[in-house]
Amino acid sequence: MKTRTLWAAAATVVAVALLPACSSDSDTTTDTPAATTTSAEATTSAAATTSAAAAGEAPVTAETLQAQMDLFFDPAAPVEAKAAVIENGDSRTDVLTQFNGVLTGYPLTATVGDIATVDDTTVTATTEVGGPHGGAPLTLTFTEVDGTWVLADDSTCSLLEMGRLTCE
Repeated sequence: MKTRTLWAAAATVVAVALLPACSSDSDTTTDTPAATTTSAEATTSAAATTSAAAAGEAPVTAETLQAQMDLFFDPAAPVEAKAAVIENGDSRTDVLTQFNGVLTGYPLTATVGDIATVDDTTVTATTEVGGPHGGAPLTLTFTEVDGTWVLADDSTCSLLEMGRLTCE
């Protein structure tokens, strides 16, 4: 079993155990518009990724990953848009439709923090996933696919499991 799979599974267990146990009446949801990328921005981003990796820095910024997470957790975002920010998104449209329904009744947010480089096309990000009853830090994995950073399949499935959905 891959190390990132084990970390993702462990993070999910912690999150599932902590989120329902928390009690708070504060609403932690935020309205954030989805980000769009033009081909010029994508080209600039790819060049920045290459130079950042050469300098030993994370090849992607927290802001880029945050935009992906904002879209993923937005219950009003179209399923096709969500599929574009996750690995294997085209095969996950049915479960993403279900996840939008879950998010409508139980809104979740994510705040991307520290990023660690795994390799040239993979990073992990400490991400605070919060809901109506509190939150929990998770380590999510992101991978670069065709020049775009997306939530890795293992991490996607872990987050979907929080809504009692499966990738199967």
